[in-house]
Amino acid sequence: MSHPRFLVPLLKSVGTVSLPDDEAHHASRVLRCQTGDIVILFDGNGNEATATIEAVSKRSVEATIQAHAFAPRDHSGRLNFAVALPKGDRQKSTIEKLVELGADSLTPLATSRSVAVVDESNVDRLVRYAIEACKQCRRNRLMLVGTTLTLNELNIGQPHLQTWILHPTLSTTKCYSIREASRLELTYPPQKLLFLVGPEGGFADDEVELAVSLGAKVLMLGDRIQRVETAVSTAAVLGSYWLAES
Repeated sequence: MSHPRFLVPLLKSVGTVSLPDDEAHHASRVLRCQTGDIVILFDGNGNEATATIEAVSKRSVEATIQAHAFAPRDHSGRLNFAVALPKGDRQKSTIEKLVELGADSLTPLATSRSVAVVDESNVDRLVRYAIEACKQCRRNRLMLVGTTLTLNELNIGQPHLQTWILHPTLSTTKCYSIREASRLELTYPPQKLLFLVGPEGGFADDEVELAVSLGAKVLMLGDRIQRVETAVSTAAVLGSYWLAES
């Protein structure tokens, strides 16, 4: 049985730690943690600690650290996504998959066919989804969730960054199959990857051409059309493989 995990922004390497109010409430009132229970604390910056609960009350929980380690379990800033997010529960599912598969950053992408608006009023919800996914998958560094950008604002052509835009074939530009892209990436391994994932209706052709003109390459994921959360999962697995082999 795995130990419950709690986010503690200021995690010391030794001594006693007080859980933040919301985490203390979850530990004491929801999970019913007791004195002597073993828990895992993480700070969102890559550090984790095994700790023993020393005191529990209605509003506070204190735990003494037994062991401390740096174990981010991500790709150290090298695996990045810009996604035209879907609506509702599928938005949460998309973020969960990205976190579980080690994506380092997510930039909500504004396209002509976008169906969800991510701004200052609701970005906190996305961050909360990412935190919950980190707790579940034993990841200790939070995936960065940025502000909404357009293709022109993404800095696609920056040095040492290989950008792939997921889209079916176009007659006007070179498209790579998964096998072709893998051969290219394993021959010339990138330092950083950025995957562009469009909305349910896909990118408009002019958006693909713009991304290509900025330095992106077109990647086809096969004959079938994948939903957003499936496409990000496929791309994240591919990116993890390419980066692991570099």
